[in-house]
This record gives sequence, C-alpha cells and structure tokens, in this order.
Amino acid sequence: MSVEEKQIGFAGRVKSMIVEAAIERVTKKFGIQKSAVRNMKSFIKLLGMDGSAGDTPREFLALIADMWSGFLLTPFAQQQMQGWVLPYWLAQQSLPSSQSFIPNGHSFLECNITHRNWTGVGLSGFPNEAVVDPRGLVTPWPFAPSVDVWVRVGDQVACPSETDGVKQELEGGIPVVRTTFEAFGLECVITTFVSPLAGIPVTLTSATVSNPGADAVRASLVVSVRPYNPESICAINELSYDAGARTFTANGNVFVYLGQKPSAIMLSDFEHGDVAQQLRDSARERLSEGTTSVAEPIGLSTGAAIFDLDLSGGESVKICFACPLSAETHPPFNRMLPERDSGNIVEKALEEQHANWAELISKGMSINVPDETYQKAFDVNKAFLLLLFDGRSITPGVSTYHMMWFRDAAYLIPALERIGHADMACDILRTYPEKQAADGFFCSQSGEWDSNGQAMYTLINHYRMTGDSSFLKDMYPSLMRGAGWIKETRQLNLPTDDPRRGLLPSGISAEHFGMIDVYYWDDLWTICGLREVAFAARELGFKSDAIFADEIADEMWRALEASWAAVEKRLGRKVLPTAPGRDIDSGSIGVISAIYPLNLMTPQEERMANTLREIIDRCFYRDTFYHGIAHCGLNAYLSLHIAQCLLKSRDRYAFTIFESLMSMATPTYTFPEAINPLTGGGAFGDGHHGWAVCEFINFLRNVMLMEEGDRLAILKLSKPEWFAPGNIIEVKNAATFFGEVSYSVNCANLAATFNLPGSFERPPAAIELNVPFEITSCKVDGRSVKVEPHARSLEVPPDARKVVVKLAR
Repeated sequence: MSVEEKQIGFAGRVKSMIVEAAIERVTKKFGIQKSAVRNMKSFIKLLGMDGSAGDTPREFLALIADMWSGFLLTPFAQQQMQGWVLPYWLAQQSLPSSQSFIPNGHSFLECNITHRNWTGVGLSGFPNEAVVDPRGLVTPWPFAPSVDVWVRVGDQVACPSETDGVKQELEGGIPVVRTTFEAFGLECVITTFVSPLAGIPVTLTSATVSNPGADAVRASLVVSVRPYNPESICAINELSYDAGARTFTANGNVFVYLGQKPSAIMLSDFEHGDVAQQLRDSARERLSEGTTSVAEPIGLSTGAAIFDLDLSGGESVKICFACPLSAETHPPFNRMLPERDSGNIVEKALEEQHANWAELISKGMSINVPDETYQKAFDVNKAFLLLLFDGRSITPGVSTYHMMWFRDAAYLIPALERIGHADMACDILRTYPEKQAADGFFCSQSGEWDSNGQAMYTLINHYRMTGDSSFLKDMYPSLMRGAGWIKETRQLNLPTDDPRRGLLPSGISAEHFGMIDVYYWDDLWTICGLREVAFAARELGFKSDAIFADEIADEMWRALEASWAAVEKRLGRKVLPTAPGRDIDSGSIGVISAIYPLNLMTPQEERMANTLREIIDRCFYRDTFYHGIAHCGLNAYLSLHIAQCLLKSRDRYAFTIFESLMSMATPTYTFPEAINPLTGGGAFGDGHHGWAVCEFINFLRNVMLMEEGDRLAILKLSKPEWFAPGNIIEVKNAATFFGEVSYSVNCANLAATFNLPGSFERPPAAIELNVPFEITSCKVDGRSVKVEPHARSLEVPPDARKVVVKLAR
C-alpha cells in the first residue's frame, strides 16, 4: 500500500469506491466515454481537488467567481457584438490583422491575455482604487462595468479604443492618468484621479475637448456606460438614468454622476445594439426617445450622455463626471459636485491631489542618480507603493489582486519600511495576530504553508528596521504560536528515505510553481522565519525559546539537505528544483528565495550557482524571466528576484535585466504580473501588479545601499557613466538595519568623493564602497589607506565621513 493510500485511510477508500460507482452510473446513462472520465480524473488529481494532496485555498472562490463568470460570458457575448465599440484589448483580440488576435474556436473562456494593462488611481491609506486602461477607459472598482469617453462630429464617432496614436502618461509622476487622442481635427484630453469630496473619496474624470483650428466646429462629447472592463465582458442587466440627479445607475449601483446637464441621454439594450451604432447611424432603430431605464436579461445594456459643443477656433470645453469607488455606495454627488461649479471643484481637487502627493512623496527615502531610467523607476514606483497602502492592509494589485497575502506582503512591507514609512508598515503588521488561527497558523489563504515563515520574517524585519522593542514584545506571543504550528505541521510520519520527510505538507504554495506539491519555497521561508523568531527570543532574553526555534530550523535544514541529496542522486547533478520530484524548470524560481530575500544561501554555493545558471539558460527570453507555469509570460517581479541574486555577486547582468524590463513598461510605468512576449501587453494577473512595484523599489534601493550581514554596502553595482565628471549620486533618508542613512558621491575626472554619515543609530561593522573603475589610491578623512591591486571596492570604518578614491578610468 502506498503512503498516499495509508494517509487516505479506510473511510477514504470507501468514499472513493462510492464515488467511482456513481460516476460509472452517470457515464453509462449519458453515453460518456471512459476517455473523458480519465481526463477529468487526471485534471482533478492535478488540482488536488480529490483531497489526497492538501488543501486548495477556499478563499479564492469569490475571486474565481468574479473572474471566470466574466471569462465565460465574454466569448459568447463578443460574437454577438459585431459593430460595437469594444474595449481596446478585446478589439485587438477580435481583429484578424492584429498580432493580438485570439480565435475563439473550441474555447468556452476568453479574457484579456494580450493587453492586460491598467493604471491604478486612488489615495494612500484608503482601501479602494479605480483603474484606467491604456485607452482611458475608467473602471471604478474591480470587475465593474466601465465608463468611456468619445468625440462625435456629425455621424462620425472617435473612440480611443479604435483610434491610433492615443497617448497616455502620469501627471507629475503621481497616480493621475492623462489620456489624449485626436478626433477629426479636435483634441480630447481625459484626466482621471481620485480625490475626497466632502470627505468621501471618489473617482473624478475631466474630459477637455479643444479646437486647435481657426474655424468653428460643432461636435459632441459622449460619456458612455459600457458592459465590460479590462478583464472581460461584464453584464449590465439593469441600467437607468435619473435626470434630476444626473446619475446613471447600473445593476442597482450608483455608477456615474455627471457634473453638467447633458444635451441628450441614450439607453440601449441588446436587441437595439450599442449606443455607438445609433450615434453613427441616425436611421438605426433605437429605444423610444425619453427612455430612462433598460432591463436586459443578456446583460448587454449601454448608455450615453451626449454633450453638444459649439467650439470656436482655439476654444476648449471641459466636461466632468464622478464615480463611487465601490458598489452599493451612494455618495451625495449633487451636493459634492453641483452643476454650477463642477468644473472648478474638479480642477481644485486635482490641484490638491498634486500637492498632497508631492508632500507624501517628499518624505522618506529619495535618490538622485544621473540616469533617467533608474531615477524614474524609483520615483514613480515609490508613489505607486504608497498607493497600495490601504490603511490596515497592503495589496499586490489595484484590481484583480486587491486582497491580502502574507506572501506578497513579505516583499511589499519591507519596501514600505525602506522608503521611510515604517509607520504605515506598523499599522499593517499590528493586524497580523488577528489573522492567526488558534493553532498558530497565519492564514490569508488555506493550503498555503509558506505564510507562517513570511509573517514571522516580516514582523521581525520591522524590528530590525526600527529597533522598536515594544512592538517586538507585543508580537512575541504570536511569533511563538507560529513556531509551534510549524513544529506540529512538518511531515515526520514518512519513511526515512522519502525526500519529503521533515518538510511541510503538500499545498498550492505560491500558486506559480505548479499543481499541489511539496515545495521547497515553503520550507525555505519557514526556516528563515524560525531563525528570525530565535533572534527575537534572544533579543528579549528568552533563551529557551531561542533554542526551541533554532532546533526546529536546524532539523528542517537537515531535512532539506537530505532531500537535495536525493534530488542529486535522481538527476545526476547538483541543482535545486522547486519540489523533490521535479527537474529544473521555471518553477525553480522559488528556490532562489534562499538568496533573496532570505539570505540562507549565497549565489556562489555550488547547488545554487548551478540552479541560477540553468534558470537563466532555460527560462530567459529578451533578458527577462519567462515563466511557463500558471503565470505564463515575462514576469517583472521574478526577473528582479534573479537580478537581486546577481547584484549580490556584482554581476552586471542584473542591470541588463532591469533595463530590459524598463523597456517593456507601459507609458505610465506600470507592469502586469506577466507580459505577453508577442504583444508586449499584459498576459496574466493584475494589470498594475503591486509585487512588481515593490521589487523595483527593493532592487534600486539595494543598488544604492544594502545590508550584508553586519556591513553596509554602498553602490554594489553602478554604471561608469554615472561617475562622469560633475555628476552627483545621492541617497537621502534611507532606512536600514543600522538606522537612517544619507550619503552623496561627487564625481570628478579621476576621483570620486564619498560623503558618508559618520555616525549611526546602530553602527555597522564596516562600510563597503564600490565603484565601476579600478581604485588607484584612497584617503579616509585625510589619511591614506592601503588599496589592493585592481580593487573596485574597499571597506572603511563606520565613523568615516569623507572618502576620496582616485580612479583609473
């Protein structure tokens, strides 16, 4: 009898026999072939839905229902929407001449897998964001319908999703999105952002139509309610317009409030087609004039508010609208945005948001690097990271992934701390004990056994960054319960030669390694978390607790080494696959967590060096990591994990990876979870991926300065052109394990002068300085020090203030 059969037990085998008998009766009754049954059994087994291989996270059901219901509706609805104005992504996937074309064929699911890009707009500390797609489509909350803006001249309608040459950018590098398109000689600029009105945050959009010519033009601006979003078709079964309140209501939710009274309102149902078709063809049959509500069982309702404009030469007209940031909310828009002053209110709100974001961004860590690509990446992602802070949570996305994972937070929260917002990090971390089960399991999703190690790592990292002992004392009981859960959860009932013995059970883990399995990622995070708990226990004087946590960590490390030895015997080489039964594939990206961020191994260790080399050789395309499992596409955040490992070795390929990624950024500097290698657009996950946001911050921060044990390394990697005469490289107010650090480098023709802090809250043992040239001589605070031949780095004491290095250019 196999181990799995023993684990299932007698009751499980009886249950299996009953299920098999029921399946046989059904298949005979409906004539279903045995091949179909075998396929379904294999599918269920792969997903772990048979209950034999761990838990599938039940918490995803709501997310899956939202997503897949839309994916199921989309191909069937789209085929009936010939001549409709579609969202940009679906228009491209439906166009045979487009490289984004996706034939429906036998597939009963369709979603955005070619241009899955959007930009979040919102407020730091507020839990909801809206998104703007690359053509200006506004979706006010996840999986909601959307609002589009068009320009009409005569029977011609210009829609951004159908228009070439659309431009999009961030205003001032903050979450304010400006989309510009040309329409029959006119220009339309759509600006979308979030601002509190009367204390209630709402999405605000202004659409400005300008006539740059000399002759007057009669045109219309159209604000249209659309039954789709950047993910899929989204049913609108009930759509109505209240003229007195100037409000569209969709599916019972207040959806769009118009800042001005429109010239006309149009509603349409599936039978009468898209309102865009009616605007383009005045002879087309439509609902009777004055119709203010539509009940549409198929869900393809559309609406339009039409604002007629007479534009003299050089004249501009601005129309505004607002949307709530969640369903089932009813802001008093008529008081917040009265018609007589709506334009001025929106303009003032925009000015206030520019000022508020500028003030927020000015706090904490800043860098000055003479390279626009690197500078922009840091500045914009700093703003986006602050956007992702929701008050008591931080999420790895603004839409699809607008929920909390301990895993993503283990990267996001340290990034918040590194840019100087430990207060925000603390607000989130104080909620962690509330998310812990009575048995000690930190549960954001069931079956994800990595979460305990990640929660413990993140909690103690906060202490390392701040030195806040009262916080550590408050969290300590929760930390010890977490360690206890790990002790009870390890698989110790397996045979001694089983490579899974002593490790955590099978589970879905990080979701991008494959089907349910025993994943080394879970164990690496767990070991690091235990060692951090042991550190915390020693800091607080609990020696027996430290011994307890260290012993479990040591036992698990020995179990890992035994498992890796079995892998070596099976594969015939020293490498680290993602699970005991696998070979190197893209899922092996998980084991490099042992280098970054966990510091359990170095890039030079044989097994890890071999693994890194094989991942790059097998899984890199266009100098970025291509993931072929689940999250299929070029992955920005996982590419930067490899770059972090290379950074530790001063391997300049880390910069190649970073620069390749930046060449794929959207015009608003956002990244999806996975990039489609053919279209360059998003292929998977949240179109504004929060984990990617924080990894750009983490990578650039570590380039500028990073902790290496008890040492501080400055400019671990840099580019020769940064050291051009007259350039200044600067870091201000960077939070580290040693306290807040600021430094600058003044570059001259044959020298560079490092201006260092000279004192620290918690001094490092030494400071490592790095330059991209050989150092010929060095003076530390006026005293000459020895330099090794051909050295490009040197160590100076922590009290050094001025270091002048002569360079061999």
